Amino acid sequence: MEKQWKLRSGWPFVARAAEVDAAAARLARVGEPGVLLTGAAGVGKSRLLAEIVDRCRADGSYVLVAGAGGRPFPPAAGSAGETPWPAGADVADTFGTAARELRAAAAGRRCVLAVDDVHRLDATSVALVQHLAVTAGVRILAATRTGHLAAGAVPALRQRPFVRAMTVGALPRDAVADCVEQALDGPVDGLTTDRLWRATRGNPLFLRHLLDTGVATGALRRTAGVWRWAGAMRAGRELRDLVLDLLGASSPAEAAALAYVAHAEPVALGVLETLVDAAVLEELELRALIAVERDGERLVVRIGHPLFGEVLRAGADAPARSRIYRELARAARGRATGPRTVAWRLAAGDRITDAEVLGAAEDALAGCDAALAATLARHVDGPAGAELLGRALVAQDRAVEAEEQLGRHPLPNRPGQVVVRALNLLWNRRRPADAAKLVRGCTGDGAPALRVARLAMAAFGGAPMPGPAEMADLVVVDPVVASVVDPLRAFLLIHAGRPAYVADAFPADRVGAPRPWSSMRGAAVACRVQALQLTGRLDEATDAAGAGYRAAVAGAVPAEAALLAAELGACEMWAGRPGRALPHLREARALLDEDAPVAVQIRVLAGYATGLAATGHPDRAATVLAEVGRRVPTSSATDGVLRLAAVQVDAWSGRRAAAEEAARLGTAYRLAGRPTEAAQAYYLAARLRPSPLVAAALAEVVAGCDSDLFQVFARHADAAATGDLDGLRAVAAELDGRGYRGLALEAVSTAAALATAAGHGRVAAGLRAEVGRLHRHCDGNRPPWTQVAGPSAALTGRERQTCELAAAGLPDDVIAGRLGLSRRTVANHLHRAYGKLGVRGRRDLPAALGLPSPGLRVDPLWETAG
Repeated sequence: MEKQWKLRSGWPFVARAAEVDAAAARLARVGEPGVLLTGAAGVGKSRLLAEIVDRCRADGSYVLVAGAGGRPFPPAAGSAGETPWPAGADVADTFGTAARELRAAAAGRRCVLAVDDVHRLDATSVALVQHLAVTAGVRILAATRTGHLAAGAVPALRQRPFVRAMTVGALPRDAVADCVEQALDGPVDGLTTDRLWRATRGNPLFLRHLLDTGVATGALRRTAGVWRWAGAMRAGRELRDLVLDLLGASSPAEAAALAYVAHAEPVALGVLETLVDAAVLEELELRALIAVERDGERLVVRIGHPLFGEVLRAGADAPARSRIYRELARAARGRATGPRTVAWRLAAGDRITDAEVLGAAEDALAGCDAALAATLARHVDGPAGAELLGRALVAQDRAVEAEEQLGRHPLPNRPGQVVVRALNLLWNRRRPADAAKLVRGCTGDGAPALRVARLAMAAFGGAPMPGPAEMADLVVVDPVVASVVDPLRAFLLIHAGRPAYVADAFPADRVGAPRPWSSMRGAAVACRVQALQLTGRLDEATDAAGAGYRAAVAGAVPAEAALLAAELGACEMWAGRPGRALPHLREARALLDEDAPVAVQIRVLAGYATGLAATGHPDRAATVLAEVGRRVPTSSATDGVLRLAAVQVDAWSGRRAAAEEAARLGTAYRLAGRPTEAAQAYYLAARLRPSPLVAAALAEVVAGCDSDLFQVFARHADAAATGDLDGLRAVAAELDGRGYRGLALEAVSTAAALATAAGHGRVAAGLRAEVGRLHRHCDGNRPPWTQVAGPSAALTGRERQTCELAAAGLPDDVIAGRLGLSRRTVANHLHRAYGKLGVRGRRDLPAALGLPSPGLRVDPLWETAG
C-alpha cells in the first residue's frame, strides 16, 4: 500500500494572475475608481484580495487592511471579536485625525485601503472610507458576495463611484487540475480531476473541503504514484453545512422547487412548471440555484451546483422522497414517458407490472443508460429480471455481480444472454475456456450474436484467426452485444494486416458514438487510434486519442479513460518521447480496475511496463510485467501482447538476447496468421540487430499488409542489413516527416556509424548533426541500441550475411552455395570481418555479433541446415 499524504498546509493560488495584474494596475492609476471584487461564496475573493494587497505592497504602496484594529480605520461593524464605533464619538475629529495619520504613515506613497466583506460596514465606517478617498487620495480595494451588491455600504461606494466591480469567477477546469495537483503535491488522474471539477464547478472553497474529506476518509488515495478518488464523491459535514447555509434563505416554494430538481435532474421544464410557479423558477435561475438548458428539442432544468443537489437529496427522508417522486410522476403523465418516469413511479411506491418495468429497462439499456436499466431490473424477480440485470451490469463492467446474475438462471437457448455472459467470462472474468463451452452449448437461433462470440474467441481466446469473410458487417439486436461489433471487427482487421482499412472505414463519429456497453466506445476509439499509428498518421492518432480520452473522462468510465490514456502514451512512444509518454501511461495504470476488460488491462499494463523501461526503470518494468502475467490466462491470445512487451522491455534494458527473441516472436505471429504483430516484432528485431534474414522475413510479412508505413519499416530493415547509407537517409527523412522521430533517430544513427566506418568524414559529420537534431526532438531520449553501435556496424551487408552463416556453424562451401559466391570470396569476406570485429576466427563470431552459440536456435527464421 502506498504511503498517503495530507494536503499541503498552504492552499495553492492558481489561475488568478490576470486578475491580480488588472486590479493592481487600476489601483496604481490616478483618477480611476478603485476595485470591488464580487463573486459567489467560496469563489476565492478574500484570497484574491490578499494577493492584490501583497502585490500593491511589493509595488511600493502603503496598504491599510480594514479590521486590523485601532486607528486610523476602525474595524468593520459587527465582525466577531471587534467593536463598532463608540457611542458619542466625535466623528469629525476622528475623521480628520485618521486622514492626517494616514498621510503621515504613507509618507508620500500611494495609499490603498483594503476592505473584505465591505457590505458589513456601518454607515459611519462608509463615510470614513469616502472621506479618506477624497481627502487623503486613498484607493479602495474591497470585496463582497454577488448577492450583497445592494446591501450596506456597497451602493454608496459604487454611486460616486469610489469602486468599480470586478467579477471573480470560478476556476476553469485546467486551473482546478493544477490546484489539486499542487494541493496533493503529486499527479492526479484525469477522471478524478474531472469529477472534482464537476462536483465543485471550480469553487475553491468547495474544492478544498472536498479534498479534505477525500484524504481523511481514504477515498482519495495514491495508486501507482497517481492520486485517484475511488467510490462516491460525497461532501463532508462542514461542506454540507456551508451549502445549507447558502440555501437557507430560500422560501418554502423555492425549497420545494429545488427538491424536485435535485431528485429528478435533468427534469423537463414542462413537468416542473406543473408543480412550481414560473416566477419561483425565474427567481431560482436568477440566483443561479437552477439552470435551464436545451436538450435536443426540449428544455430541461438542472440544479445550479452539483453539491446543492447532493446536500438536498441527503437531507430528504424516505417519506419526503416518496412524495417528491410521486408528484413528479403525476406531473409527467401525458407529458413525458419512458424509463425515467417508470423509475419515479417505482421510487414513489407505485405498483407496476413486471412487463412494464422490463420494457423500460430495455429502453434504458438501448438508450445507453445501463445504470438506470440496472436500477429498474432490480425491481423484477425471477429469470427475466436477473438476465436483464446481468446484461446491464456487464455494460457497466461490473463483472462479478454480472456473472452472479447471469449464472443464477441460465437459459442455454437464449443467445443474447449466452453471448453477453460468454463475453463477460472471456474479457472481464478471464475464463476463456468457460466462455467457449458456454457458446458451444447454445443451440438458439441468434446466429449473428453467436458469430460475435466466436469472433471474440478468435481474437482473445486462442482460437484460429478468422478470414475476412467472417468479419463482414454484423447486424445484432441485443444492444450490449451490438456495442462489441465495431471494436471487435476493428481489432481483428488490424491484426489481420489491414490497419489502413480500419483507419479509413471506421470514421471518428461512428467509433466515438455512445454505446450501451460504455467501455466499448473506448475500445472502438482505441482501435482506430492504433490503426492510425500503424499507418503513419501519428498526428491524427494523437488527436483521436485526446478526443476519446476527454469523452471517457466526461462519461466517468474508468476502463475507457484508462485505455485512451494508454493510447496517448503510445502516441508519444511512437514519436520517440517516452518521457512524455510515462505520465499518460502512469495515469492509465492508476485508473485500471480489476473488473476492466482483460484486453484493456493488458494494453495498459504492457504499455506502462515499456514506458518504465524506456525511461530507465527496468526493475519496475519487470514488476509490472509480472502483474500482467498474473492477469492473463495462459490460453488467451493476448499472451502475445505480453511477450512483445517483454521483448521491448528487454531491448530498452539493453539485454542482448532481445533481438533474437523479437525475431522468434515475429515468426510465431506469422505462423498464427497475425501479420501486423509479426511486422512489429520483426521490425524491432531488425532495429536491434540488423540482419538480411530478418529483413527478408519482414518484407514478406509486409507484402500482405495494407500499411504503407510497414513498407517504410521494411526498407529501414533492408537498408540497415545491407549497409545502404542512402537508403537509411531516405527512410529517416520519411519517418521524420511522419512524426516518428524516434525511429528516424535510429535510422540516422545507423547511417552515421556506417559513414564513420567507411571513412566518409563529411557525410558522417552531417549525419551526426542530424542525430543531434532528432535527439532534441526526442527530448534527449535515445534507445540504448543506438548509443554504442559496436564494431559490427562497420560490416558491409555481404560481410554481415557471411558472418551470420559462419556463426551458425556452416562451412565455407555451404555459405558460398547459399549466397552464390565462390569459396575464396567467402574466405575474403570473413578475413576482412575478423579484422573489423577484432576477433581471431569464426568461434568468436556469435559473441561479436550478439548471437547465441550454434545449435541453440529453434526459431524457423534463424534455423540453418548443413
